[in-house]
Amino acid sequence: MSIYGAVKIVLLGDYATGKTTLKRSFMGLHLDEKYMSTLGVDLATHKYLDEDMEITFQIWDMGGQKEFKNIRIKQYAGTEGGLLVFDKSRPETFANLTEWLEELNSSIDYKIPLLILGNKHDLLEYEQNQLFDDQSKNFLSEFKNKFQNIELIEYFSTCALTGGNVYDAFLRLGRVILKKKSNEMKI
Repeated sequence: MSIYGAVKIVLLGDYATGKTTLKRSFMGLHLDEKYMSTLGVDLATHKYLDEDMEITFQIWDMGGQKEFKNIRIKQYAGTEGGLLVFDKSRPETFANLTEWLEELNSSIDYKIPLLILGNKHDLLEYEQNQLFDDQSKNFLSEFKNKFQNIELIEYFSTCALTGGNVYDAFLRLGRVILKKKSNEMKI
């Protein structure tokens, strides 16, 4: 195996953006028909194996409600990367991305990679998806170097329900984190 290790990642974003469903989809678990918001933090581990990679993901699924902010802030310690999720069918969740970036940036004192996921692309028509994808790429470009402790890497349009781009996003983040760790060990 050429890439191996463990990574602590956080899933963050407003409530009901699909963070838990993204996690479950990535882990190969059936999707729960009954929706229940994450209260506080939900922790899961998942080992991903293929011929060139073995990564153990420690996935910290952060409750998106404002009342859990103090709990989230304490859990960011040791985070090595994150997936910032918004719901394409709820534009206000996109508008709140900056607040999430500010919360995470002020809670850590080292640089971590972060991907932005526009989730639930199955709920929109093609033109609406394209509009969000373009806005998200512009947002990524605008905020790429704005935060001292966050390195915005890439944007993915995902669908947790069908699994669209879910593996790609998690694995991209895992690879970036492990490459960063490997480079730090060489110093």
